[in-house]
Amino acid sequence: MSLTNDNNPRIEVTMIFADCKDPMAAAVKWAQSIATSEEIDPSKDQVVFIRELRRAEPSLSLKSAVYLAQVTARTSRIERNANGTGIKSLLDTDHNIP
Repeated sequence: MSLTNDNNPRIEVTMIFADCKDPMAAAVKWAQSIATSEEIDPSKDQVVFIRELRRAEPSLSLKSAVYLAQVTARTSRIERNANGTGIKSLLDTDHNIP
């Protein structure tokens, strides 16, 4: 009996959202909706966010929930930066830097 989950979290998440055209995009959108409805910042409240994801979707393993939380936090940071509400990185600019 193994106490570790050797399943690939991307595959698990894709299987849970298999009925969607783009399963990963749907999973991230769903996770963002959980964060918004529960007023959770995925980048700062990771443990709370993971708990709420698993409450909302009990078939998510801990490993898959952690993976989805990380992807969602990364996506949220990128969206905030692109909208000009976060710290703008050099990659977000359209200008050549000498």
